[in-house]
Amino acid sequence: MALFECVDFLTPTMTKTMSVDTVPWSELLSIEIDVTFPEVPCQILYVDMYDASGKHEVDVRGRLVKTRLNHNGKVIDDYESAGGVDLGGVVLFQRRPEHGSEVRRAKMAKEGCRIHGEVLAQRVAGSIRISTGAEGFGFMQELFGNAWEVNMGHEIKRLAFGKGFPGAVNPLDGVKRSETPSGIFKYFMKVVPTTYTDLRALFGFIPWKTVLQTNQYSVTEHFTPSKDWLHVPEVFFTFDLSAITVNIAVEAKSLVYFLTKTISTLGGVFAMTRMVDRYVDVALRVGSRHTVDK
Repeated sequence: MALFECVDFLTPTMTKTMSVDTVPWSELLSIEIDVTFPEVPCQILYVDMYDASGKHEVDVRGRLVKTRLNHNGKVIDDYESAGGVDLGGVVLFQRRPEHGSEVRRAKMAKEGCRIHGEVLAQRVAGSIRISTGAEGFGFMQELFGNAWEVNMGHEIKRLAFGKGFPGAVNPLDGVKRSETPSGIFKYFMKVVPTTYTDLRALFGFIPWKTVLQTNQYSVTEHFTPSKDWLHVPEVFFTFDLSAITVNIAVEAKSLVYFLTKTISTLGGVFAMTRMVDRYVDVALRVGSRHTVDK
């Protein structure tokens, strides 16, 4: 019984409610991304980002890092641009003068690429595209035979819209996709603003409250095989925000609650024990008198 009460005390209560999203659209949406492409060199992978407000960032870098991988998936080094242009915190991936020779060496060495870090987006519908789109068609033909045969198989180690919280699940974490022939991978995500409130009682008496503004999402995916130069392989992460916010409140039970319930339970057990003892005592007395009368 005491163990049951301890478990109940240590298990917080969780309530979920919904309300209209009131976060201003001007507040930026943080997107954490970590995607590995085992068959595509970093030198020809570009990240574009555009949204419904009309904003279009070409070859953005920002807080993203491109890390070169050898054919075994081991880290070589980070791929840096030659004197990137800083546009208010957004750094463009610029080509080096020796770009062509670098790409040829990377292709011969069967290098891969890991793109990881954070991008900031407006709180409107938008897309992140990872592709070889900035490369010339003739150059891609020289490297891969056909520009639409680039293997865009990938592993998504992490894709999150904000910080995590206990019980949160990112559906794309750990997803691996590889198709033959290659093609266009599209992930359509519905992002749901989430407020996670953790209510604790320090030492069982002093209230302690933390509030986390983050997001959850659901996802559907679609794949289109590449058959000609009109369908160059690429990966799309398309997202749209819900107008409804999910409010999750987790509240720990206070020490007063634990002591009150424990004492009341012990009192009930004690009272029941006394009552049973009394009935047993009466029964024994009646039995003994009946035996004496005989």
